Amino acid sequence: MIKIHICLLALAGFFSACDSKKTQAGQAEKPSETQTLQTIPYDLKTPVQRFTLPPELEEISGLSYYKPNQLLCVQDEVAVAYIYDVKKQQIADSSVFGNYGDFEGIEWVKNEIYTLKSNGDLYHFKPFSKSIARIPGNLPSKTEVEGLAYDPESNRLLIPVKEGGRKGQKIVYMYDLKSKVLYQGMILKDEALEEAGIDAKKFKPSGLAVHPQTGNFYFLTSIGKKLVVVNRKGRIVASEALDPKVFRQPEGICFAPDGTLYIASEGDGKAGYILSFAQRP
Repeated sequence: MIKIHICLLALAGFFSACDSKKTQAGQAEKPSETQTLQTIPYDLKTPVQRFTLPPELEEISGLSYYKPNQLLCVQDEVAVAYIYDVKKQQIADSSVFGNYGDFEGIEWVKNEIYTLKSNGDLYHFKPFSKSIARIPGNLPSKTEVEGLAYDPESNRLLIPVKEGGRKGQKIVYMYDLKSKVLYQGMILKDEALEEAGIDAKKFKPSGLAVHPQTGNFYFLTSIGKKLVVVNRKGRIVASEALDPKVFRQPEGICFAPDGTLYIASEGDGKAGYILSFAQRP
């Protein structure tokens, strides 16, 4: 069994050991009173395309880029990784990795599929393989996580906490794929969120993705319906409200290598769907 150790890590040191301008240990930079947030480089009111999902993905809860014209999807009730073809607009294939459970994230990393359970457990496997490895999260009790992202720069999986953790702080756990160690990494303080115009009580991430060109972290929240962008030093650089008419229940987010943004919404009694957005020049 793989041993997991949870430890605190200095935020700036986590991202770059040679960064001389480090923040205090485990703390994200907070915006100054004069800081002006950037504009998110996507027109979130006007999707380029909408993909209506089949009944199997009505409860879609996680999204990842897989191959050209194909996305990996997981729903929160069964242990099945679905390959959705956006060109054919249908499920191209699927890979079973277990039974029932509350699965809240999926990521394609170095020819393996990683999936996340709400208790922090990770599963990884080759597509269509019957050999499934489980990595126990061993997170503190009453901690619920949602969303899974891969950061190629640090070679770590990012796991944001939706519920639980220390009061006044929003934690992102990091799993180092080389050392196989789970770290309590980025911490966003409620104070910093509020100063950026974000209701900290409603900042409960349902998805997370790393932009392939800027390296910024895009936090998606279904509660409160927001897209919040944080840079690699933990500074909130952009935030935008999501129109509930466009995003019924946003749960999954990912990017294609060219910067195309995909956001998936659960059906909530109707068909689930994925929206694509082109990056502004």
